[in-house]
Amino acid sequence: MLTKLATCVSAASLHFTDDRLERIEEVNGRTIVAVLGLMLGDAALASQQLQVEVRVNVQRGCVLLGQPGDAGPQSLGVLDFGSTARLDAPGGPLSAELPATRLPRLECNPDTAYQVQVDGGQHGGVGEVRYLVANGARPIPYRLYSDPARRVPFAVDQPLSGRVPATGTLELPLYARIEPLAQVPRAGQYSDLLKVTVSW
Repeated sequence: MLTKLATCVSAASLHFTDDRLERIEEVNGRTIVAVLGLMLGDAALASQQLQVEVRVNVQRGCVLLGQPGDAGPQSLGVLDFGSTARLDAPGGPLSAELPATRLPRLECNPDTAYQVQVDGGQHGGVGEVRYLVANGARPIPYRLYSDPARRVPFAVDQPLSGRVPATGTLELPLYARIEPLAQVPRAGQYSDLLKVTVSW
């Protein structure tokens, strides 16, 4: 019986030497059965590795924050030149600005290309000049800029291009200036309304 079990072990690709067979013959049948059980257990642990791909496609785009989903054009704020009696003051031109830290604002994917375009307002702006108007008064010309130094003008209906910075926040500050005027304007509340278009 011992010889027959040892032959079965050899037939299962267990390449024992003669010395190994002699040692197996010196132990009882339980040892040989244990060896066979170990080999069968190893065969049961065989496995196959598989792969699963996980992905998402992030597209460039922008989201307008601080605006109801069903709303139309929203107010970006007011460019307020304040109050003055004359526009020929030696202190220089009157200035106004609309800061970037306001709502609504655009949050975009970094490095997204965009364009900003400003129309001529309600009173027929041309080139780089737009107009503030009060009832029955001569219009007051003003200029609009994209930088605080007022060196990059927003010409009427001419888009300015840029790319969203790494922060993902698209800042849209606006700066305005009224040049000194020789004539004394009539008293009144002068105003204009601009439409700003952002595309990406």
